[in-house]
Amino acid sequence: MDEIDIKILELLENNGRMSHEEIGKRLNMSRPAIHQRVSKLEQNKIIKNYNTEINWSKVGQGIGAIVFINVRTSDFKEIMEQVINLKIEGLTIEKCYRITGQWCIMLKIRAGLTEQVTLLHDELLKIEGMSDTFTMLILSEANKNQQL
Repeated sequence: MDEIDIKILELLENNGRMSHEEIGKRLNMSRPAIHQRVSKLEQNKIIKNYNTEINWSKVGQGIGAIVFINVRTSDFKEIMEQVINLKIEGLTIEKCYRITGQWCIMLKIRAGLTEQVTLLHDELLKIEGMSDTFTMLILSEANKNQQL
């Protein structure tokens, strides 16, 4: 890993569909050299996959939220599996993190209605070991490389 690899990663993080030719132009390198570096980053599992940024409001899931959860358990893996596998119609759990600090688990979710978030809370509190939750709605988002 060198500074060029870091710059390639930053460009791809901002736009996973950027061509090797475009990356080469921006870094003043040949397309084959970029291809070789990207292939090596993929082989070493530094680049795990390429994602698409979706405007979830356009498909009816415009509510984003962060949910913090406290649990009493010695088996976080099991609790996290139960949480990530909860099914609430119209609600998606995007990420489930085990975290440090005041809370044990953090979820990033999206939903179409606040009622779906309420249902999520109801289902979470049915899981053995759950003690309390705290939810913050996401009002807006800014990315490092995004123009506002």
